[in-house]
Amino acid sequence: MTAASSWRANHDPLYRGDGRTLSSPDPKADPSIVRHILYLDGPGRPTPYHSTTESREVAARFAEPNGRVFETKARRITANGAKHVSRVELLGLLRGTGKGDARWRSAFEVMQARKYVEEWREHLVGYAAFPDVAAAARAGAAILE
Repeated sequence: MTAASSWRANHDPLYRGDGRTLSSPDPKADPSIVRHILYLDGPGRPTPYHSTTESREVAARFAEPNGRVFETKARRITANGAKHVSRVELLGLLRGTGKGDARWRSAFEVMQARKYVEEWREHLVGYAAFPDVAAAARAGAAILE
């Protein structure tokens, strides 16, 4: 069984390591996937995404010292009105100078973002369809338990 098929066999678990509470996504923030993955503009920067991973261990690494790991499934993301951007989709977008919301001025930075997606088995939860931060935060809380 391949890693991808074993992941699917486990009902699509996606994990997110965080502090005690979730950061609130901002649906109106810069939609750049590269900006989000490379964590440009540092902590507290507005982003319309939550990053998730297929690995509980990776999520635990990104949790703050007293943080926690949240779990979800791809179908729960879409059921709550958000967009699931799979690792495979991200890898397809992160080529050359990027495609779609992954378009970026530096092919090197796109390549670096791609390496992180591969290394951390990253997926994204996109909140651009929500009208405001409060609605996106409510959806995020319902998506990530």
